[in-house]
Amino acid sequence: MRVPQIIKRKYDSGFEAEFVLRPNFNQRFFGIIVDFGSSDPQRHAGTAHFLEHKLFAKESGDLSHEFEKIGADVNAFTSFNETMFYCSGISNNQTLIKLLFRLVGEPYFTEKNVAQEEPIIQQELAMYQDEPNWAVNNTLMKQMFGDSNLGIDVAGTKETIAAITAQDLLECYQQNYVASKMHFIACGDFSDYQVKTLLRLVGKLSEQYFKKQAANKCKIVCAKGQLQSKVLVNKSESNLFGIGLRLPNFKKVLSSRDLSQIMLEIMLESKLSVTSPWFERMRKHNLLSNSLQISVNYTREGNFATIFGISGQSKMVIQEIKDELNKPLQALDRVYLHKFYNLKKKEWLAQTIRSLDDLPYLAVECAEESLDGENSFENIQKLQLLSFDDFASYCASLMKDYQFCAVRLEKGEAEQ
Repeated sequence: MRVPQIIKRKYDSGFEAEFVLRPNFNQRFFGIIVDFGSSDPQRHAGTAHFLEHKLFAKESGDLSHEFEKIGADVNAFTSFNETMFYCSGISNNQTLIKLLFRLVGEPYFTEKNVAQEEPIIQQELAMYQDEPNWAVNNTLMKQMFGDSNLGIDVAGTKETIAAITAQDLLECYQQNYVASKMHFIACGDFSDYQVKTLLRLVGKLSEQYFKKQAANKCKIVCAKGQLQSKVLVNKSESNLFGIGLRLPNFKKVLSSRDLSQIMLEIMLESKLSVTSPWFERMRKHNLLSNSLQISVNYTREGNFATIFGISGQSKMVIQEIKDELNKPLQALDRVYLHKFYNLKKKEWLAQTIRSLDDLPYLAVECAEESLDGENSFENIQKLQLLSFDDFASYCASLMKDYQFCAVRLEKGEAEQ
């Protein structure tokens, strides 16, 4: 695998910039990622997401129209520990970068425009709440992390959204949108001259818009809820269920949390994927017919894995999954596990190679990794060299003392 050339610079203010060079691509992608997200400390849950929305509002109107005038796309997202603003186009590099910095660097919050935004976000939240998978996921997160920001939807709740004021947004912005917590990313085909010119521009813009001050340091407490099994009254015909695994011993493996995440996902899939002997048994007994959705997540406030599936016998399947998870890898079919492990390593390598041709995906991944001090290309090399026995040992350590909860949708009355 040929790793793309990456050029990084850190300015005196603490602001960082990164160029990921992909020759022969017409598209250019630019983004600014902020080391602050929905589960980080904030007065009202959902403030980070509300802030993301309102930064598009300027005194002259919605800034997204300025991007559209030059044929560029612009968007943003909020995750647990990050907020990212990004745009893409095929020309007008300097104009795009200037607009992007203006988008993130010129807050314009008034009581009027905040009041106008509230029903839009309330509607967005209500739209998600109508989906069965939202109800299951939301309940799982509350089971694992209680009423902390991590246990609440990224957008907040109806009550917290209504409580957010223009002053709240301004204070949150001033505390978190500082140079030392921000990272600029550019991805595409740039000449040496363009890189040097654009790095100088980024330096000037970061000095213009973002304060040189220490990042806001808040004591992070890993939040906890009360884990149990729960049944939700199902208004539809959905047989969806979800499982949450709280991971108190999740830590870096080979100096990487990303690598820990990859290993646990491979381990969970080795036990529960459609190719596993366990899934074949579930299918034979008509307990499962579709694959499970498995993911592992790490945040500053807590680490967890989720498993989602559909079954008419969800209570029985949940117990079967719990039993399977409690079996050590060494107790399972070793020949199958070795083949599966080697196959998944090849799949991760192939996925990384494919990502090189998807500029938006590549740029977002590189930006997130830069905030976390990660390097996906190095991690894939480490994974390729990792023996199965070491893999099994690391997974056992990461899963040590894990805590289990489950949520299922069923017709009828909810269990207490």
